[in-house]
Amino acid sequence: MESIKNILSAFENFLESIPLEQYREELLSVKTVEQDLPRSLNPIPAIYDAYWTEVIKNFPSFENFFDNWWESKLSFIDEFVRKYFWGCSWEFIRKGFKARLYRTTISVLTQFHFCYTWKLSCLSALNTNSELDLKGIDAEVNIQNTKIALQIKKETYRSEANTGGRFANRQHEYEIVIEIPYTLTKPDEWLKIIHRARSKIRKSQAELFYLCAYKFQRWLKNDFVIFDPEYPKTVEEFLKHIVNNKTSSFNYYTWDILLEKIKDK
Repeated sequence: MESIKNILSAFENFLESIPLEQYREELLSVKTVEQDLPRSLNPIPAIYDAYWTEVIKNFPSFENFFDNWWESKLSFIDEFVRKYFWGCSWEFIRKGFKARLYRTTISVLTQFHFCYTWKLSCLSALNTNSELDLKGIDAEVNIQNTKIALQIKKETYRSEANTGGRFANRQHEYEIVIEIPYTLTKPDEWLKIIHRARSKIRKSQAELFYLCAYKFQRWLKNDFVIFDPEYPKTVEEFLKHIVNNKTSSFNYYTWDILLEKIKDK
């Protein structure tokens, strides 16, 4: 327990050191590499190697991470360039890849914080790795012999379940799939959105995101979003409840259902 506590502390110190504002100015508008990446260029395995750990380690800066990834992938990048960016400068291509990897890395680092916090705060074992992630599973837990897939997702009014349940339909090995939301918008901004909402549905959704921001999240000094320990603990208790009361062989819980169920916990 002490080891994961130290890992989480070191990870939060690393997250707080990321110059988010600098990268927003440098990379936010750069969206030149938007094509589906081949498996040889998918950064997910490298992100796991660098930032997911069970022992204390030094986490590389994004600059060092990207430089190492770029150098290790030059032959594959060359193939990609010949297919999509023939005639473009390597400086243009490198910046496009940097922006693409930055967005992916920040998202996965947020996901990792939830997972590290779960491992510290919860009794149920959590497993995550790049192979699961590549299949669309951010983490998996087993509660009372029930296999559960977690999908940790940034705020959206869209739900996988509302688009035909594509995520649910391809995860036949899991009895429960649950969306665990987080928001980049701070509580005071959500209060303004609630006040301006013109429909009951949008107001209700905004109230749930306000709850998430106010009760279950924290912001580091650089505005990186992290999770309060009560969030995974509350999710775990909810999962125990639905495991004990499930009535079908498969259950899918969207972000809004989760927040609605745990809002008074």
